[in-house]
Amino acid sequence: MLRVNLQKQLESFTLRVDLTLSARVTGVFGPSGSGKTTLLNCIAGLTNPKDGAIRVDDTDFFDSSKRINVACRQRQVGYVFQEGLLFDHLTVRQNLTYSRHDRTGPAFEQVVEVLELGALLERSARHLSGGEARRVAIGRAILSAPRLLLLDEPLTGLDRRMSGKTLSYIRSVLDAFNMQTIYVSHSISDIVYLCDEVVVLSDGEVVGQGIPTELLGTMASADRDRLPVLKNIFPLTILPTKAEEGTVVGDLGDQTVEVGARAVTGRRNVTAMVYARDIILANQKPTGLSARNILCGRIVRLDADDGRCVASVDVGPHWMVEITRSAMDEMQLKVGSDVYVIVKASAIQLLENSEPTR
Repeated sequence: MLRVNLQKQLESFTLRVDLTLSARVTGVFGPSGSGKTTLLNCIAGLTNPKDGAIRVDDTDFFDSSKRINVACRQRQVGYVFQEGLLFDHLTVRQNLTYSRHDRTGPAFEQVVEVLELGALLERSARHLSGGEARRVAIGRAILSAPRLLLLDEPLTGLDRRMSGKTLSYIRSVLDAFNMQTIYVSHSISDIVYLCDEVVVLSDGEVVGQGIPTELLGTMASADRDRLPVLKNIFPLTILPTKAEEGTVVGDLGDQTVEVGARAVTGRRNVTAMVYARDIILANQKPTGLSARNILCGRIVRLDADDGRCVASVDVGPHWMVEITRSAMDEMQLKVGSDVYVIVKASAIQLLENSEPTR
């Protein structure tokens, strides 16, 4: 458990937070300049609060009233920065083992396997792509056996394909290694995909804390002009089921979807994405459509403003769906309404391929 109650002054900006974080993975969300990185830097000991306290489980990292300020190197915090910050003169192997020392923790071989770094171990860090460097930085942080893992917008600067692939590796790491993690991002979809809880910062203040799909759905409706395009990111298992030519079948739990086959050849577990604006809702099961996917869903949340609505629909995973306010009213949609969810196979994009079919 992480307890943070602090105040930090930076020129004209003041960060004030009072948080108790117990979730396995907590997202920190907010616009640029809201204090996300400053919060991580205070937790890691890279900068000191003006006053307050930071405590992990039964250990005080900082307490102004007790005059406690544990040095950064002694806090056992793994920190992955936006830039990765590898040692260019060292190999990947040397970077990975740099902070390992004699601490117990995840096995080197396991970290290398999860992040698929085996082929890179003897390569110089200066010859890595952006996505490869980010994976090495994450591996280095994991191998330091941290009590707390901090990820500060680790997808910054990566293109769509590489950021999707790296996001999947992060998901694999969080699933494989049981450590409390704080993930900073300005992407709603990344937070929903990775995190159990989210804290929303604005102008140095905590303006919300809760379940990502609920809290960020509200924000997406209320502050649409400032937020990025809404995307749904979800794991998908490719089934050995024959579909139409050019598509394969993916398992959503109790339902299946057809996805373009070209991107998933020879793969079983993948990460998929569909834009909230590319999904259609219907009250009755439609017929005569070219769309290959007609799913049964139930609305679990509705957030509407004057013109638009964001519906959270349970189809196995929870998908955010953008519709107009007038469509919501005409269809008489409400929480608990059963709906049909319609999406083209071509609208479901594969962000990565993680596990070969055996």
